[in-house]
This record gives sequence, structure tokens and C-alpha cells, in this order.
Amino acid sequence: MSARLASVRMLALAALLPSLGACSLLSSMTTSAAPAGSEPAAPGGTPGQETELASAPATAEPAAESAPAPPKPVSVTLRNTCSETVKVFFGDKPKFGSGTYSSLSSNSSTSHSFMPGDMFWIVDDSQNGVSSFTVADGTRKIEVQSGCASLSGG
Repeated sequence: MSARLASVRMLALAALLPSLGACSLLSSMTTSAAPAGSEPAAPGGTPGQETELASAPATAEPAAESAPAPPKPVSVTLRNTCSETVKVFFGDKPKFGSGTYSSLSSNSSTSHSFMPGDMFWIVDDSQNGVSSFTVADGTRKIEVQSGCASLSGG
């Protein structure tokens, strides 16, 4: 029974040390650890039955790929070239989503910080979306056009 216990211990060690060639080391240790005059037994087998312990390939695991960098805020100049004050919305869905309502005075500029993918809207008096613009990494300016109902950006 002690030879079987030694084999189990050797197999556990082999599972822990595959990159060091532990299987071939254990194979020689199992043979030398057996009592004199006895034949090595396969785990769960009978004396005289030889088995080969398979060793895991000694390959290094590839380095984990680094996660993509999180998006960074984008500072955007908001310019109103319209002759009237326009109502605007910062968020995904005016009237039905969460966000912030504000206004841009006629012929004015201001700066606002967005995350890539954020949306900017012109809204009407009932808070319905009239025109929208989705901010990208390279967006530096969003302009309310002279007709007060469209946006352009870049």
C-alpha cells in the first residue's frame, strides 16, 4: 500500500512541475522507490504492467495581452453661428433618456468635455431632438449651423 501512496504523491508532484520535466524525473524515482525485487506497478494496474507518464509540453504561456486603454475625455468647442439662442441636450435620448439640457447663445462659443461616443443634440421647445452629433476621439469642434437646425463637427 505504501508503494501506491508513493505513486500518488509522485503523480501529484508531476502535475505541479510540468515545465521542469518532472514526469521523466518521477519515472526514474518511482522505479528506484519501489522495494527491492518488485516490479513497478502502474497506478491502478498490476505489477509488471508498465505505463508511460505523459509530460505536458514545456512551452511558456504567451504573455497576457494588455487590455485596451480606457477612453479619454475629449475637450470640444461648441460654437453657435445661428442668430438665435438654441436649446441643446447632452446625452443619448432627449426627452426619454438621462442627460442635461442647456442652451447656446447666438454667435457664441464655449468648451465642453465629452467621452468618445457621447451625443450632443439641438432640441426644440418640447425637448424633441432636432439634430444630433456623436463625439469621436478626434472631435474638436461642434458647430450649430446658421439655420439653427443642424450640426457640423470635426
